[in-house]
Amino acid sequence: MAVDLLQRIGLSKYEAEAYLALLVDGPFTGYELGKRSAVPLSKSYETLERLARRGLAVVQPGDPPKYAAERADRLVARTRAEQSALMAALDTALADLQRADPAAEFWVVRGRAQVLARAEALLDEARSQVVLGQSGPDAVLGAALDRASGRGCQITTRSLDGADRRAASTEMLALLVDDREALVGTLTPADHAQAVTSANPALLAALRGLAALVQAHQPREAATLPADSPRQLDWLAWEDRKQRRLWPAASGGGRVA
Repeated sequence: MAVDLLQRIGLSKYEAEAYLALLVDGPFTGYELGKRSAVPLSKSYETLERLARRGLAVVQPGDPPKYAAERADRLVARTRAEQSALMAALDTALADLQRADPAAEFWVVRGRAQVLARAEALLDEARSQVVLGQSGPDAVLGAALDRASGRGCQITTRSLDGADRRAASTEMLALLVDDREALVGTLTPADHAQAVTSANPALLAALRGLAALVQAHQPREAATLPADSPRQLDWLAWEDRKQRRLWPAASGGGRVA
C-alpha cells in the first residue's frame, strides 16, 4: 500500500521500496539495501543517489557511504505543499482556457461511479438549496449532503422508491442544486447507469416541484412536467434506446444492426 502511494506522488517503484526500507530498517549502504530490500543490488546505489538528490535521503560520507531516510512527516508536508501549489496553478491555467458553459444543452454521464461523482460535485458546489429525490440506499450521497448542510444549505429530500412500479428494481436519482443545475438518471445496473445533467430551464422547472409533488410511493403521473419538456427531452429517450441496443453487443451477446 505505502509503495503504491509513494509511486502516486512521483517516486519510481525502486525509489519507493528503497525509501521505505531506509525508513523502517536503515540507515543502509547500497550493498545493505540490495540485500535487505526488494531493490536489486545492481540498482541500489543509483536508487539511493536519486533519493538523496530528491531530498528524501541524507548521506553519511564514507567508504562506502550510508544513507538514511528523510523523516516521513517532512516528506508528507513537502508533498502536500507541492501538490497544493500545483493544483492552484492548474486551476488558474484551466480557468483561462475554459469556454463558457453551454447551460441550455443536455449532457449524458455514463456509469454509476461517474454519475455519483458528478452528483457529489454538484452538492459540493451548492450554496443555498438542494432538492434530492432518490430510490435505493440513502447513504450513497450522505457525506456530500452533510457537507452541504454544514455550509448552511437547505436540504430537501424525497424518496423515489415505488415512484415507477415498472422499474421497481432500478435505483433512480434526481438532483436540483441552487435552482441552477440539475441531474436526473439511474444508478443501476452499475455498468449501464446513466444520467442527464443540464441547466436547461425546462429540466429545472420539472425538478423544481419535486419537493412538493413527489412523495414516497406516489404514482409517477402525479408529478407534471412543463409543456415544452417532452419536446426538449425527446432525444434522451433516443439515447436510452441506443444504449440498450448497445449493451448486448458490448457484452458479446449480440450484434447491433
